[in-house]
Formats: sequence, C-alpha cells, structure tokens
Amino acid sequence: MPPLTLLSCGVESESRLPRSTQWELWAEWADCVYGSAKLLALFPGFQAKGIVLGADARAKAQEALEASRNGKRVLILGSGDVLFHGIGGTLYDLAGDEDELCFIPAETAFQTLFHRLGLPWDKARVFSAHATENIPLGEILSCPLAVVYGGTRLTAARLAQRCVEFLPSCAGRHAILAENLGTPDERICAASLHELSGQECSPTSMLLLLPTGDARMAPTLPLGSDNVRFVKENNLITGEEVRAIALSKLRLPAWGVLWDVGAGSGSVGLEAAALRPGLRVHGVEKNESRLELILANQLQMALPNYTLHAGAAPEALADLPRPDRIFIGGGGDNLEVILDACFEALAPWGIIVATSVTLESTHKLRNWHPEYRTGCQEISIAEECRIAGKYHHFQQQHRITLVTFSKP
Repeated sequence: MPPLTLLSCGVESESRLPRSTQWELWAEWADCVYGSAKLLALFPGFQAKGIVLGADARAKAQEALEASRNGKRVLILGSGDVLFHGIGGTLYDLAGDEDELCFIPAETAFQTLFHRLGLPWDKARVFSAHATENIPLGEILSCPLAVVYGGTRLTAARLAQRCVEFLPSCAGRHAILAENLGTPDERICAASLHELSGQECSPTSMLLLLPTGDARMAPTLPLGSDNVRFVKENNLITGEEVRAIALSKLRLPAWGVLWDVGAGSGSVGLEAAALRPGLRVHGVEKNESRLELILANQLQMALPNYTLHAGAAPEALADLPRPDRIFIGGGGDNLEVILDACFEALAPWGIIVATSVTLESTHKLRNWHPEYRTGCQEISIAEECRIAGKYHHFQQQHRITLVTFSKP
C-alpha cells in the first residue's frame, strides 16, 4: 500500500459497507486513520488510531500529507466519493510530485440512486450543493437529466424550491427526491418540483430532475436578455441588441477568463457567465453604488462563476488572473491607459471588445493601435414607438460604436 491511501466509503451504512478481512488488514496496516466520527465509529479497529475530520478538513489534509512524508502509513476514510467534492480533491491540490496517493473507489449515492430506479445515467449531469448555496440553477435546469447532491444548507427539498423560484415555469417538471440511501430511513419520492419543494427532508439527500419535452420548463438562452431582468442605476446598462453583438464578437471560449471592465450593471459579464458556465468572469466596477446592484443581479441569475471586484481600472486589474477575453464598457478620460493595461495582460490570441457612445471615446478607440484592430462597427438601433395616438414609427436610440482588437 502507498504511504497515503484514500478510501471512498460510498453510501454510508454499516449494513452496506463490506465487512471483510480487508478492513481488518487496513486497520492493522495504518499508523493513523482520518475520517468523520460517524465513519470511524463503524469500524472499532480504526478508532484507536482515529483522527476526526471536521470543519478543519484542509488543515487535517495537510497534516496527513506531512505524516506520510515522514514515513507514517496514513489511511483516510471519505464519505461518498472522495474525488467528488470530497477530501480527495483537497489532497490532490495539496500534494506535490513527491507524494504518492492511492484512491480506492466504492459505490456512490448517485450510482445507488440510478440503480434503485433502474434508470440509465450515461447522459446525466451531476452537481453538488453540499457546501455552498451558490449553485448554477440555470445550468442545472438546462440539463435534460440532472442530479444534485444536497446538504445541510440546501436539502433536496430546498433545492426544488430554489429551482421553482429561479424559473417558475418549471414547477410542474417531474423530479425525484431521495434521502438517506442505504439506511433504515431511506426514502425515494417522485413528484413535481413544486410538490417536492414543500417537503421536509434530511441533509443527506439528492434531487433528480427528469427529462421533459415541454420547452416552457427550460431556461431560455441568456443572450441579449431583456433589460428588465437586471436591476440598474439610472438605466445604465448595455442595450440588449448591443450586448448580444458584443458577446458574439468576444467569441467566448468554453473555459478561460473574461474581464468585464467598467461593469455598470454587470449585464455583459453576467450574461457571458450564463452562456459559458466553464468561463471564469471577473467584473470590475469603481462606482460603489453599482456594486450592490451587480451582486443582486448575480444572485438572481445564480452564477457561481462570476466574481466582482471593486475599484478603478487600471489599478484594480493588477491582481486578476490573466484574461483570454476582455470587454470594456467604459473608461472615460483613462480609456487609452486602460486599453494599454488590458492589452498587456491579455493572453496571446486573446480578444478585446470595447464600446463607446461618445465621439471622444470613439476617436480614442479608432486611433489606439490600429494594427491590432480587427473590426469596427457602428450599431444603430431604432425601436417601434406609438405616435399621434394610433400610428407607429421607429424612434432612434443611441448609436454605439463597437471596436474589436486581437492580440497576436
């Protein structure tokens, strides 16, 4: 056995965990055993060497690594799957090239549930709300088949409630609540999301969303979303049509980093985060009165991949991760300085999209390093409005200049 072995204990139940000489051999082999009090209690042979993993799991993981480096034989017991939002991920991040880790799998709660139901799960997306309330509800509801592991803060019933609050039209979607699998208190209940949201259930629970052919129960594509969806200050927001064009020009990658500089209401960065859940979006805004509005929009859209930074560019950009894409929605007198800082930080082959509504800003954008400019468009939007009571005409909105730059 390697110096540090991590054992996934799967569904937590004494009746389901294998009782074999293998466990006895591990108890004799290990110098120390880390695990929750519940898991250690299941195996008396481990208790004498047991070290309880609690809220200080990261510190204990570092301690276990140091013990193995000093020649101790370390066994770590993990509930569920140690590599799915578990202690295994923490050890993986902390371990160096000199560390030797061994991961031993077991039947997980997800696997158990799908086998209880006799339901193929090769197309399922799995999520966890075990340690956070900031979960991607839009992404979850966009999946035909999705299962979410709950926790103390968000049980399966509370997850169902959050889904309905996020998208009321999904209230009738069929779902399954499962709790305490593998124990005498096991319960599996099939009902609509609305019906499940009113139930009480254990923190050790899962919510399974079943496929539906009703398009009304699915979130719409978050591209050029209605401006009424965002809270904003003095109607400070990038227009719906302009936002859709700007996002298309950014050529958003499936993963990487996007900066939204001069975030305003946050609409461009938030919409990008919703379109690309794997993209890390960093919004930068100097106006304090707008920060709470942006955070409110983020909460309403349930986007854990968006991070807001208070401060003025270019100073506020110094500690951000290197971007692959940048959107600049402001800048004023400092626009050229901000462009310089953004281009310097931008990764090779990266793209900058900047917009302006004033002649002064447009002049600066047109004259800033034209050798890197890959596009310049003037966007003119006119909206239908009523005139003279019964007639209609097109009322011209602000003209927007959109300029694109690419880094070799």
